[in-house]
This record gives sequence, structure tokens and C-alpha cells, in this order.
Amino acid sequence: MRVTQAPIVPIVDEMNNAMETLIKLSADLRTLTGGVDDINRTWDLKKDLPGFVEQLEELNNKLTATRELLIKVNGRPDAISQGLVTVSKDIETLLKYPDEIPYDAGRLNKLQGKLADLAKQLSSQPLQLDRFFIVPANQSFPKMEATISEKIEGSIINFFNSFVSSKKSDQEDGQVLNVWMNRGRDYVNLLQNMADESFTPQTGIKVKVNLLKDDKLLLLMNAAGIAPDVGIGLPHDTPFDYAIRNGVYNLKQFPDFEEMYDQFAPGSWMPYYYDGGYYAVPETQAFSVMFYRKDILKNLGLSVPDTWDDVYRMLPILQQNEMNFTPVEHSIFLQMHGLEYYKQDGSRTGLSSEKSFEAFKAWTELQNKYGIDQRSDNFVQHFRDGSYPIGIADLNAYLQLSVAAPELNGVWGVAPIPGVKQEDGTVVRWTGGNGGDQFASAIFKHTKKPQESWEFLKWWMSADVQEKYGTDLETLNGVTFRWYTANVDAFVKLPWKEEDLQSILEQWRWFREVAKVPGSYYMEREIKNAWTRTVIGGENYRTSLETAIKEVDREVQRKMQEFHFIDANGKLVRSLNLPVITKPWGGVDKYVEK
Repeated sequence: MRVTQAPIVPIVDEMNNAMETLIKLSADLRTLTGGVDDINRTWDLKKDLPGFVEQLEELNNKLTATRELLIKVNGRPDAISQGLVTVSKDIETLLKYPDEIPYDAGRLNKLQGKLADLAKQLSSQPLQLDRFFIVPANQSFPKMEATISEKIEGSIINFFNSFVSSKKSDQEDGQVLNVWMNRGRDYVNLLQNMADESFTPQTGIKVKVNLLKDDKLLLLMNAAGIAPDVGIGLPHDTPFDYAIRNGVYNLKQFPDFEEMYDQFAPGSWMPYYYDGGYYAVPETQAFSVMFYRKDILKNLGLSVPDTWDDVYRMLPILQQNEMNFTPVEHSIFLQMHGLEYYKQDGSRTGLSSEKSFEAFKAWTELQNKYGIDQRSDNFVQHFRDGSYPIGIADLNAYLQLSVAAPELNGVWGVAPIPGVKQEDGTVVRWTGGNGGDQFASAIFKHTKKPQESWEFLKWWMSADVQEKYGTDLETLNGVTFRWYTANVDAFVKLPWKEEDLQSILEQWRWFREVAKVPGSYYMEREIKNAWTRTVIGGENYRTSLETAIKEVDREVQRKMQEFHFIDANGKLVRSLNLPVITKPWGGVDKYVEK
């Protein structure tokens, strides 16, 4: 048995054609108005934009014919045909007062969205079957509901079970590995099922996966001595905070750690490094890429930029058409321009070098010199309406556009972030990640089962398990649950578009997260304060950055002294010896098309 969409294919094609027409009309209207809805200007649309009204009338007639065809195929009106009625009425309202259309050009974008949602509903018609019953002829089917006596028996059992403490579980069983997962219940249940089906039979190690509702509870649980053996889904800054307080295991103690290390980009390990050891395994990795509207760039005669010099050249054309490029976070921009956040010994920042001053100046000039907006409230919405036809965002935007912007299907793409061309012609694209979407797995120091915990981590982060976990998660819950695994061998097997995957992998090779040192939490705040002083307050970039350097250095040295890297006289006693990564990761080469 299968679902066939053959009868509705012509209908979907007509709806897609209607969306393309609306995109074209919207672009023409933006060109006419310059992207400004000026209510003080008088328009004569038939004269100012010849053919616009006629194309809108023709579109409405085609939608009416499409609706009638849909009713004929279904045999009756349904929610989708009624939706087409609503779209037609909206168009008729526009046509009633055509000279007022330029006052609210966004209405055409809303019509695109409505049509896209209807087309998506029409194309998504899964066949759902609960179960089959094969019964001999002349015999009745099994009963489908419990009898009254069975219901009473079940209620009594549930009543007595309610008095059993939930704590009296596998958590107190010394033979069971206690895993806490800082994610939703869907994630926890899937991992528990996979561990029961695969890990336990392979190793003989029983696992109980528990839901951790808030990672801040770990602090209280650890103080009470009831922290888990393994923590999963930990925010990327949590392992370092525990490592400097001897709360998690140094994974380099395990003899086969190097095998685990080689599976991930070296830059993804940076936040979990401390004093010669690594204290967590990268679990997910959500970095940023560049998104662009193919249709708008083509109309403007622009190509996808490869370097920041290319971006600077295209900005005047975008801004002349009331468009712009997205604001850029410092973790995305500064590293590729030569800024070093910390000195290798970890005793102070590396911001005082001349390269760092030049990188900070280039970052603030995005607003002060090139007119990029100071902030952006919602990239996806700006991207949909065309005000940001190109910009940088994380992979969450990729999923939002795939799911919530079906009207843009086929007219947008992704590319690596623009880089900085070197003297030898190579383009450097070093970028940090989006910390809020990066998570790690760690082994807590109090565990009595370190080897079993390590075996679980190796199983959990293996390519096969990560692929299956990501695939099952998306199959059960939809594309919005796409799993950003840090294991590239698993990542490439998830359902990415091949063209987009190649761009993501190219950016992956240049991924280098910023290392952490005691007191590094000050860096984010002071870098943003320095930007605010320069861009909004008009302060000289060098003076502003020097102020930030002074504040960060003071806090870093105070914390380094607390953890005995610096003595009471401010003298460095021992170095953190931070890792240095200067070459792009070759682990993606086998998947990148040459």
C-alpha cells in the first residue's frame, strides 16, 4: 500500500507557479518603492509599474481555476480549497484599491507564505496505519477495549504503585551506569531505547538515562554527592567550570583517548581543555554559515562573496536598494582577521597585539564605515521579506527556512562565511561557534565506574550511534529536531542537501572555538562593551579596546591566582599551555568534492 500524489501534482505545480509570480511581483514592488512604505507619497500603480495590476489579476484567475480543480479531484471542498478562497479574497482586496498596495508591500510576502503553507499541506499526505489483523474467515476480530474487570484491576495496580518511591530505582543500583541528559524527554527516551537495544547487549553494562531538567541542578547534586556517572547535553562552558574545581574526569587518562580525539575537529575540543587535559567530548556543534537569496542577488547582478573585500564591494548596491547585510558577532569575525583572545600561557589576553587592534577596528567599521545595521531582531524574517538577502546565521536558521519558509524553496542557498585572503592566495575563514547551541558529554569525578562511563561515551559518540540517533530523532519528530552531531562521519549521513552540505563542510574545516581560561567569562562582556563604546559612543577604537584589555586582564589574573597559576606577587608559576591550531582540519576532506 502506498500514497500516490499523481492526481494533485498539477495542482501543486500551479501553486508553485503562483508563488514564483508573487516573488517576482514583490521584487518589482520593492524596486519601485526602494523598500520604503511611504504613506505620504501618491501612487498611480498602473502608470508607475506597468503590468503589475494585470499580472495580479491573472494570478487570481489562475488560483480560482486551481481551487476548482482541487475540489474536482477531492470530490468535495476541504481546508486547502478554503485556504485558496482566502488567498483569492486577499488578492481581490488588493485589486480593489491598487494604488494603496505600495503602502504595505509586505502583504505580498504574507500571501506567499499562505500559499506555501497550503502547498506543503497538500504535498504532505502520509499513510498512517495503526496495525493489521489477519483473521480466519467467519471468525470475529480481537476485542479492542479492556473489559470493566481489567480496567478495575489496572486501576488497583496503579494505585499501589503510586506509593513506591521513584528514587528506589536503577539509580541506586550500583551495577547500573547513571546517565543524566540535559535535553527534552523525547531525546532521553530515544537514548534509553538505543542503550537497551545496543550498548547493554554489547558490553553487559546496564544504563539508566535520566532527564536533567536544568543543568544548574548539577551544582547542587554534585555538592550533595549524588551527581551522575555521565552527563550528556552539558552547555559548552560547564565542563571547564567543573574541571578547574576537580569535578570531572580528565579524559586523556584513558589509553585510547587519541582515537576519540581524532574523530572531531581539533577546534571543537578547545572549550574543554584545561591544564594539559581534556574534560569533555564535543557532542553537538552548531556553527554559522552564510545564507543568500539567489533570486535577489541575480536581479541585482551580484555574486556570492568569497572574501570580506567582496562583501564591502556589494554593500553599496544592497543599500541603494534598501537592503543590507547582517550584523556579525565577534566570534565569527575577529579570529580570521588575526585576533588572539588569550596568550598561550593563559595569564592574560592576547588582545594587545597590533593584529588584534586592526581586527577590532575592522569589526567596528562594519557599522561605522560600511553602514551595516547595529543589530538584527530576526534574521529569518528579514531574509524572507528580502531586506537581508544575504547574511550570516547559524544552522538553526537553516531549519527555520526549510520548515517555515516553503515559499522560498529553491531560491536560497548557503555558502562558507567570507574569509580574508592571504598573501599566498588562500582564504582564511577561522570562526568560533554559536556557544548556545554547543553541548558536550563528560564523566563526573565522583563516579565509581570510570571505565564503564568511558565505554559509554565512546559508544554514544561513535559515528554509527550518532547517525542512528539523529536519523531516528528526525524521523519521529520532524526536521526541526535535526541533530547537529559533532561527529562528521555521522553528520554527512543525515538528510542534508548535497550542495548545502558541501558549504557546511568547507566551513567546518575552519572551525576553531575560543579556548577558556580562569576568568574568561569576562571576555564576552568586555568585547561587547568595547564595541558599544566605539560604534554607539563614538570612542576611538584603540582606546576602547585598551579599556577592555585592562578589565579582562585584571579578572583573568585574579582567577589565575585563585587556582595557583600565579603567585601572590603576580608572577606566573605554571603555564596553561593552551593548544595552538593554525591549520584547517583535514577530517572533512574525504567528504568534500574536489
